[in-house]
Amino acid sequence: MTLRSLAQELTEPHLTMIGGQIGKVPGLLTELREAVSGSSDTGAGGASSKARILVDASALDLLNNITDEVRIAYTNRYQDAAPILEKCIIRISQDAHEPDWETTLEATLNWAKGQIETYLRPKKLRRLDGVTCPACGQATYSEDRLTALYVDCWADNENLKPHQEWSVECKACEAHWTGTNEIKWVLVALTARTC
Repeated sequence: MTLRSLAQELTEPHLTMIGGQIGKVPGLLTELREAVSGSSDTGAGGASSKARILVDASALDLLNNITDEVRIAYTNRYQDAAPILEKCIIRISQDAHEPDWETTLEATLNWAKGQIETYLRPKKLRRLDGVTCPACGQATYSEDRLTALYVDCWADNENLKPHQEWSVECKACEAHWTGTNEIKWVLVALTARTC
């Protein structure tokens, strides 16, 4: 993806696939800022009560991390103090860069895009209730007895990926498995549970 197209997705409304149809969405930074602000709640007590704004701290942390990374890349590239985030992105996308800088800046903006999309639209994972992790031997973890194993098997909200593309993660020990050869045990466990 080019710097210009990355900048457009980050800063401007753009077309994207939504539920199998193309639709216009706001820039990713706009969506992230909306997530930061949360919602306003007038609360009980009638007209005299003040509006309270909730802040999503994890969205704010993500916005701050992205701002820091982009501004550092901007300062390193231009040897000048970085302006606000959107101005950094726009200037980076409009200027010509040497190939090394092009690659570095593209990676930075692509990372920012990926972080925002992952935060706003997290992957749908399938829980593997009752299946023990081959690495740590746990089916649940923590005092709340949360499910340890999750399979990333969905291509979108309705369609499964081919099983060769699945990946498995254990939240208890952070072990990961990918590919058919490494996750055969998951396929066997799922087959045994559905028979």
